[in-house]
Amino acid sequence: MKKKIYLIPGFMNNEKLWSRLIPLFDDAYEFIHLEIPLKNSFDEIVDVLNEKIKDEKINLLGFSLGGYISCYFGLKYPKRVNKILAVACTPANLSEEECIKRREAIEFTKKFGFKGLSRKKVLSLVEPKNQNDEELINVILQMYIDVGEEAFYSQFNATIIREDLSEKLINSNLNLAFMYANEDRLVSSKFMEELSFKAKNIEFTQIEAQTHMLPLERAKEVKEKIIQWF
Repeated sequence: MKKKIYLIPGFMNNEKLWSRLIPLFDDAYEFIHLEIPLKNSFDEIVDVLNEKIKDEKINLLGFSLGGYISCYFGLKYPKRVNKILAVACTPANLSEEECIKRREAIEFTKKFGFKGLSRKKVLSLVEPKNQNDEELINVILQMYIDVGEEAFYSQFNATIIREDLSEKLINSNLNLAFMYANEDRLVSSKFMEELSFKAKNIEFTQIEAQTHMLPLERAKEVKEKIIQWF
């Protein structure tokens, strides 16, 4: 029987996110990509996913925002989850500064239109050694365009207000693992280190890297973690 894993992407990502990861696996694995539902809150998002997924017990792999959604799903529907792997994700609330930036981004887009992601922004997400990898850069740029304006507003508005899930995760019985890069500017290494000290029921894998886009840039290491964890 194939090992089935449901995949939840990050903010403004689609199935291209897994384009360097899935080909590394043989037929013993089945990967099912889930789009983030266009809803108004995390509760609504996970409710839709719960209705959409028909399997009784599932394995979830979430990236970035998708990692937070996976954790939220597990806490709300623990009986439906076998194991969760959250990649490049901090299960925390956003700082007031970050909330302000995101609201400003929404207003800016309303005023000047949806134009996609800047190349400068993409370069800030990838490792310095890969900043000349045009295929990689174009995949990230294209995902943003493909996911589109409606999802941009929905994903931003639904996820600005988020709860620090750490205490609930510590007190849960979830089979949960985190994987992140030590120099990912979108993941708080300090928060994750403090969480790992308190959460003896959760597994943590930190790798030496300067990227957020682990499924695209560190696909082999993510593959190894998937095989080990699931």
